[in-house]
Amino acid sequence: METLTTNITPQVITHYAALCEAVPLYPIQNEHDYEVAVNVLNRLLDLGGADENHPLARLVTALGIFIENYEQHLPS
Repeated sequence: METLTTNITPQVITHYAALCEAVPLYPIQNEHDYEVAVNVLNRLLDLGGADENHPLARLVTALGIFIENYEQHLPS
């Protein structure tokens, strides 16, 4: 993995922002964001992300963690 340097930082910011437009990779704050995240997760799974060897598997795991954290903090 390449070290994060001043030269690569703008690329990381640009790519991460673009990725977050498609996949909510941040803590879920409300029901709407939760529904979006679950829908995106289901789509990623349909695209092969359920296979741990698939390139989308790590993305599925990360999104799943945000979803799980939101679900754990819902009032009973």
